Amino acid sequence: MKISVKSRSGKDMGTFTVTASTTAAQFKDMFHSSNKKFYPTRQRFTVNEARGTALGDGPLSSFGVKDGSVLYFKDLGPQISWKLVFLVEYFGPLWIFPLFMYAPGIVYGVSDPERSLVQKVAFGLVLFHYVKRELETLFVHRFSNATMPITSLPKNCSHYWGLFAALVGYFLFHPRYKAPFSDDQTTEIYGLAGLMLLFELLNLKTHLVLKNLRPPGTKVRGIPMGWGFQLVSCANYMWESAAWLTFCFLVQCLTCWIFLFIAFAQMSEWAVKKHANYKKEFGDKYPWMRSAIIPLIV
Repeated sequence: MKISVKSRSGKDMGTFTVTASTTAAQFKDMFHSSNKKFYPTRQRFTVNEARGTALGDGPLSSFGVKDGSVLYFKDLGPQISWKLVFLVEYFGPLWIFPLFMYAPGIVYGVSDPERSLVQKVAFGLVLFHYVKRELETLFVHRFSNATMPITSLPKNCSHYWGLFAALVGYFLFHPRYKAPFSDDQTTEIYGLAGLMLLFELLNLKTHLVLKNLRPPGTKVRGIPMGWGFQLVSCANYMWESAAWLTFCFLVQCLTCWIFLFIAFAQMSEWAVKKHANYKKEFGDKYPWMRSAIIPLIV
């Protein structure tokens, strides 16, 4: 069967011969072969009208495409892979925090301020967290969506580069920062550090659980179990929040509390949506007693 493609303004962009079993992915490759600028992840098609049914995964026929159908094309713009997005996001604190720690003369105009044990431990915890994040991005995470518009990258990076690395780092390593614990209060300092590391490792374990539920190259989802998932649908967010809450108690810096509040609000929004999707997808099979992110509360 033959189908035609038009831009949203009505410009003809070609006619293509397909079969009922041709998938949307295969058609995007066909379109790319005759329109080299528009690689598959940059393409979006709707059926028979500009605001019609969008093509997703599966055969074209499952979206109502038949002989003589018109597909309307939208250019999504230059794309960047989600893996690269996360690598760039998490890299920010890995270079901005050392700038505050080791180049105070440039940032604060003070050449060699004395660093407290809290500052040193906090610095190590932050590096551990974001190196862990980078390694998880490379070897653990599987992404539901392949790409996003590259124009959205600055907004995505602002949370980690600006809100956390710049604002938290600036005040945490400021020469006038007063640590809530003296250097001889090692039990409290290392106790909180150890607790945060425990939450970080539990967070890693939940990511491994989620990875093992999704075969490579698929969007299949299963019901996660154990390691906090018996309590909440998004145990990864629960342990992440617990880790940063512990960090806030360690450093007691106002901008860190602001970062935690905003991060938790965002994770809660995601968790509620994922919790609803789990219940919708699995119905009665999904454990009814689970909350979204905080046991018995949210």
